[in-house]
Amino acid sequence: MGSYTHQQLEEFLSPCDIAVVGASPNNQWFGNILKNALKAGFGGQFYPVNPRVDEVQGIRAFRTISDLPDGKIDLAILLVKSSIVLETLEKLRKKGITNVLLVSSGFAETGEEGWHMQNRLRQYCTEHCIVLMGPNCLGFINLLEGVSAFCGGMVEGKLIPGAVGVVGQSGGTSEAILTKILKKSVGVSLYLTTGNEAMLTAEDCMEYLVYDESTRIITCFIEEFRDIDKLRQVAFEAARRKIPVIILKIGRSVKGRNAAASHTGALAGNDNIVDGLFKQLGIIRVETIEELAETAAIFSRCRLPKGKSLGICTLSGGLCGLYADLCEKYGIELPSLQEKTIQRLGGLLPEFARPDNPLDVTGSGFLQGLNEIVRSMLEDENLDIIAPIFIPPQDKDDPARFLNESYMSLIDMVEKPVIPIIFREMTDYAEKYLYDKGLYFIEDPDIGLKAVSHLIEYAEFLRHRA
Repeated sequence: MGSYTHQQLEEFLSPCDIAVVGASPNNQWFGNILKNALKAGFGGQFYPVNPRVDEVQGIRAFRTISDLPDGKIDLAILLVKSSIVLETLEKLRKKGITNVLLVSSGFAETGEEGWHMQNRLRQYCTEHCIVLMGPNCLGFINLLEGVSAFCGGMVEGKLIPGAVGVVGQSGGTSEAILTKILKKSVGVSLYLTTGNEAMLTAEDCMEYLVYDESTRIITCFIEEFRDIDKLRQVAFEAARRKIPVIILKIGRSVKGRNAAASHTGALAGNDNIVDGLFKQLGIIRVETIEELAETAAIFSRCRLPKGKSLGICTLSGGLCGLYADLCEKYGIELPSLQEKTIQRLGGLLPEFARPDNPLDVTGSGFLQGLNEIVRSMLEDENLDIIAPIFIPPQDKDDPARFLNESYMSLIDMVEKPVIPIIFREMTDYAEKYLYDKGLYFIEDPDIGLKAVSHLIEYAEFLRHRA
């Protein structure tokens, strides 16, 4: 596998001028590349190479690689048949182009002959110091630099620059992951797809991200690891820097392992060993795309708690029971309130209300405002995280807005994470309101409380490590 320096990858991921060899008006790939570049705000230039046309998508085409301008191209994207990849690499090398994104498939994922082709490709790149991403991948988007060399067509939503790095061995699956993360209004630093990993591996990308000053959370979709020693090193450094690593690793089932092998030519391992390794390294393992996006969201918006205890405030006894069951399912502690808190709440709630955790303020107990109720829980030394009820307003004039805002001013005054838990259906106005305040909120109690458990467990891991 390839082992590149941070500077080599930084140059690879920040090209100004990109040649696209095999660009054609007869398929969607070059059109997708241009659309994604426009969406990312790319200010560089594309140089399509096609021996049979004068232009592609309105851009002047070059008949051969040798016709490309000297000393100009920073990266080449290959959309050619696997059978001519090696000769294409030789022509690029003679032109001084050694950064290559290989989109083409037809290598290890196809069987034995494909494996041999990929091995020859790896040997050539190693001998000639070529930085290669792929084959069989969709490319990358560097959101912070406004660079896109990505030919996928399924990423939805506004590309928001931020602190979450996304690595995927599967291009299509990682497109769904990126879309889910962006839908949460979570900003992304780098989005990288690695495909078959003839040279550049997911572990290489993770290593790059852990030393990238802009990335504070690393998320990955993994079919199989190639370099466990590097994974250990990355996890150790990530823990030292307090950068959570969140991984969706497939292959628990026989069919899942077979699917991974047929997709990128990966070899499956023992999944029980993977679980144990992740726990040892402090890597957060998630089961679904939705859980991955939710976990990235909570880490991007919440400070780490100083302990493991959660306090919940709602207005329904039934919800108290539901939340308690889910907390037990995910190992979240719901301790009793301190006696001083119980006495204080006794003066704030109706006579029939019983102060407990989860706390049911009842249908009338919140009408005078939640600020003192929430303040009481924030000051309770038994609680490390507070999840108060949030009733989504329809607009700025909705009375629910003033109810929620009664405790919002308290959030910045405490170190404890405050995670609003949504009562009734979310509204666009409320979602923007909470995002603008930089708050993580629980909309789906099941997946939201599972994300809370990841936050708690990671904070606990760092405390034990220290």
